[in-house]
Amino acid sequence: MGQSSSKKQTQSTKASSTTSQFPTTPHGSLMYGELARACTVMFGNLDADLHKHIVDETPTFTCAESRMIDLGFAKCVDYPTLPDHVYYEGYFHSCRDPRPIESLNPRNGRPFNKPPAPKALRALYIAFREKNKALLSDMTQKILELPLPHELDHEEQKETQEIDPRQVIADMFSPEGSGEILCGDLAIQVHCGTCVSYEHIGWHRDSINSMFHFATSIRGKRDLYSSLSDHPDSSKQQIFVDRLETPNIYISSPANFRHAVSYPEQSWEDRTIAVQARFLLTRELLNTLGMISNEVKKQVSQIIAEALCKGFALPSFQEVMEVEGTLDDYPGSLKVVDNYLDGIKEHFN
Repeated sequence: MGQSSSKKQTQSTKASSTTSQFPTTPHGSLMYGELARACTVMFGNLDADLHKHIVDETPTFTCAESRMIDLGFAKCVDYPTLPDHVYYEGYFHSCRDPRPIESLNPRNGRPFNKPPAPKALRALYIAFREKNKALLSDMTQKILELPLPHELDHEEQKETQEIDPRQVIADMFSPEGSGEILCGDLAIQVHCGTCVSYEHIGWHRDSINSMFHFATSIRGKRDLYSSLSDHPDSSKQQIFVDRLETPNIYISSPANFRHAVSYPEQSWEDRTIAVQARFLLTRELLNTLGMISNEVKKQVSQIIAEALCKGFALPSFQEVMEVEGTLDDYPGSLKVVDNYLDGIKEHFN
């Protein structure tokens, strides 16, 4: 983090040159990722007053680095060849319940008593779910109306005899009942230190909890690279880029396409912070999703992508404030190691 200004300028120029090689992602257009699964990248911006309020009311977004562990973060390593790159990740839920909710740590899959996010941040995703009830209900109905998958062999029938994959996935989108699985899992990612240039980015597809993924830029900048095609032929994919900064948001299905992120050289004061909102999964639900066929997942991806083409509405400052006024704070420990449920007081990447 102590590089000279001339070296920082060189890295910045190099990053700009790299991103200029690639076109901007076609936002709101039907695209395709791996396994011919449809995906759309919906792009937008949080209301400026709402963004400021969330930053001001969330201690993590303005605190000293020395407070990160107490505020629910663990230090992670995604770039072992860049030892001076600093990366923290924190794990929270966005449900109305002010108590921890048993789920999974999205990074390592360990059972985790996930604490609630601070009220202002939690209210954003609650208001988002409430504002889009009609569209979510329409998606739920379309998923339930999908044809049943092809005949299963005898062993597969025994394993899935009580599972209707359409109902399982529809319940994840349904605004009825608790309706808080969608965007219920929040991973807050904080990056600073050494630049992560295009040469060092890690291409990957997310887990199934990112079938529907709402990413919010809180501070700083980062570049998102995506490998997509405008037709279901994975052999003809193209790399696109989005230069993300506050208060950008995007909603997509990064479980369906390869992507990677680069970060500029920056100090702690200028750090990049992004919130990744995914499905809130238990071990049981994750295991059930693992038994659902690729055919069904492909059909569901089409429904999600078409809904994103229509566009989800973002909540206003007033709508979020109204929700926030109904929420309670959580007084317990936020420390990651205190909230694992497997008895091991250590965080594993």
